[in-house]
Amino acid sequence: MSVQREPAIRRPAHPAADLPERPRVVKTPAPAADEQPTQLPTEATIRPVADAPVTPVMSPAPEAASTVEKLSEQHNVRLRPSTKARLTRGVDKLRYETGDRSITISSVTDAALIEYLAKNGC
Repeated sequence: MSVQREPAIRRPAHPAADLPERPRVVKTPAPAADEQPTQLPTEATIRPVADAPVTPVMSPAPEAASTVEKLSEQHNVRLRPSTKARLTRGVDKLRYETGDRSITISSVTDAALIEYLAKNGC
């Protein structure tokens, strides 16, 4: 009398094994000759960005790095999710527009805190 059993130790399947196949990409045909191609917005139609004061965040030069404080303290700060999302979008926008990859959430937060404390005389 033998009983058919599954092995006690078996090799697990890959996590992506159960995913469905990707849909095939079908290219759209080129527009007909009589159709107008999509017009890109011109500089005159683009809405200007509000003239908000922007405090530039500059990374220190290598020779001045010894005199500049590093961002080393970590604070347990609670932010609303919407504020965190705005901060992330703002940092991404600044990094894109300036091309400066040293701009981070912590550097912007540091600059904002310094500006706030200076404004309130602290």
